Amino acid sequence: MSERHQIRDPVHNFVELWEKEIKLVGTPLFQRLRGIRQLAMANLVYPGALHTRFDHSLGVCHVAGLLSKQLGLNDNAETTLVRLAALLHDLGHGPFSHVSESLLERYADRSKLAADQKKERIHELVTAHLITTDSNILRIIGEDTAAEVVKLLSVGHGLPAMKAIVSGPLDADKQDYLLRDSLFCGVEYGVFDVHQLHRSLVLDGPENEKELMIDRDGIHAVEQFVLAKYYLTTNVYRHKVRLITDQMIIRAIVLGIEEDELEDLHAIYAFDNSPEFVRRYTRWNDARLMASSCGEAKPNTLCGGLFDRLLSRRLFKRVFQERIQKFSEVEVRDKLLTLGGKAKTEEEREANDKLRKEIEAAIGEVLSKHFYGEDGEKVDPLEVILHVFDIKSVRTTSRNDESGIPIASRGTPVFFQDESALFASINESYTEGFVEVYAPAPLSWSDRTQRSKWLKALSAPVREAIESIVKPTLRGES
Repeated sequence: MSERHQIRDPVHNFVELWEKEIKLVGTPLFQRLRGIRQLAMANLVYPGALHTRFDHSLGVCHVAGLLSKQLGLNDNAETTLVRLAALLHDLGHGPFSHVSESLLERYADRSKLAADQKKERIHELVTAHLITTDSNILRIIGEDTAAEVVKLLSVGHGLPAMKAIVSGPLDADKQDYLLRDSLFCGVEYGVFDVHQLHRSLVLDGPENEKELMIDRDGIHAVEQFVLAKYYLTTNVYRHKVRLITDQMIIRAIVLGIEEDELEDLHAIYAFDNSPEFVRRYTRWNDARLMASSCGEAKPNTLCGGLFDRLLSRRLFKRVFQERIQKFSEVEVRDKLLTLGGKAKTEEEREANDKLRKEIEAAIGEVLSKHFYGEDGEKVDPLEVILHVFDIKSVRTTSRNDESGIPIASRGTPVFFQDESALFASINESYTEGFVEVYAPAPLSWSDRTQRSKWLKALSAPVREAIESIVKPTLRGES
């Protein structure tokens, strides 16, 4: 029997690693994940949220193993591959985890990608590159297995159920991060009965095409899981301090690259599909990026100023919040939503950037007037952040990349979203969009009475400033 090792885990009690997995965890590439926090700087509002991609990856491997055993996958081939994919799935994450994803997308040179890679997410391409080229990984699992792991993580390999375990509506990744993030944030929004959920899952379908499905008696267990994901998203991932810190990190790096012209910072995110980029990229983690970008290391830079604020928790404030539905014109609402979405082309991204800067400059004028008066200090428009996002209905968020959760049935396939009495009654098309503005505020912002007065006074003029820029754009005016 191959060597196995148990690691004490605060979420799952004990996580058992198999022989090759132990060796993979010991590689420099995997150990790097200890320096990348799961929730970026969410610890500024949830002090316990210091857990990392390292412990999350161990947990995902463990949960994937439990799912494989529950579904009766073959230990020697199928389970081994599923566990390896689960263990290695986050290798491509950059500093501050998901915060790096938008920056990789922004600065990647997609002309260097093969035709079948151009629509892939950059951090997933980095993960695939690492798994198939790192000498330590190849020495441990071999080239053929590495290629199978990458295939399983992308288009799938073997039974469809294997793909669903590592990437699907009920995958091991979601199961671990819900429980882990809840525990370390000190909340119970994401808690669900993981063992009952596993007992509710079955393999069903034609031989060699078996899919992960839920037993009809397991609908309530899945309802609990989906609600846990929804509540953790709305209460933790969308917490205003979490949103502000994420946007401050992104703005600091964008300003460092585009205004301060810091070549070393640009090099971290300028993905060009080369081995040199990957070697450079994997030398960075949260602490190194923060230390190299703060004011002491980069004095008199915009980037350094923002990172100094993050280090000392002098955060921007949310000076404006409005539901997109409150904007009177449909065209304005639609245009704002495009600013919160992912641009499909470089031209669209540049147009969105231009519009965003114009809106932020107009809002900066409003803030300067209200905070300091006509002749007082000015709010720097580069430090005004317009953030647009939406919260979809819980029924929509129960899906994964438009894939529903099938219920085992001998007849016509049915899906959880339609069979659950709770979810069937929910309007799937409902989406609530928000426009928020984050910016530096005067010291007196800490006075609750003064803050309430400012927020009330700013609501109408900020909305008008946004509309004053968006409406001429819709008419084709500059």
